[in-house]
Amino acid sequence: MDIYTYTVEQLLALEEDPALQLSQFNNDIAWKLGNHARSLAVEKFPGKAIVIDIALTSGHILFRTTTASGTAEDNDHWVQRKKNTVTRIGKSSFLVGQKLRLSNRTIEEGLLISSMEFAAHGGCVPLRLKGFDNLIGTLTISGLKQEQDHLLALEILKTFESA
Repeated sequence: MDIYTYTVEQLLALEEDPALQLSQFNNDIAWKLGNHARSLAVEKFPGKAIVIDIALTSGHILFRTTTASGTAEDNDHWVQRKKNTVTRIGKSSFLVGQKLRLSNRTIEEGLLISSMEFAAHGGCVPLRLKGFDNLIGTLTISGLKQEQDHLLALEILKTFESA
């Protein structure tokens, strides 16, 4: 799937798929989701150093791990900047980035926010509850190409309830 060929509307539809919404959420579910995410990441990208982060919109981190040696503090900065974007805008960091790329604007020009604190690169998706309109948290993947980060995050959510 070449996600770069998707329109903004198609990306939004992917992101708003009810199959990606959680039926409930608490610390135990965050732990199970994180372990599911790690298992899927190791299966799909063996030997790759990937950071997986699950956090509430308050910023409280409920789960954080890596899949292999090779991550660095830089990955943590990417995770935080992607989470800042999703928490502020309420849409995935990839969708925000695609909207900016299609309008040929930087994050500073398009959203009047600093690229030092926000990243419009794939890998962070909103966590939502079924029947609840507001964002409850974020699932962030960092360490792969941005489209791989994004697609892995979506796949993690899509396969979680059945895992």
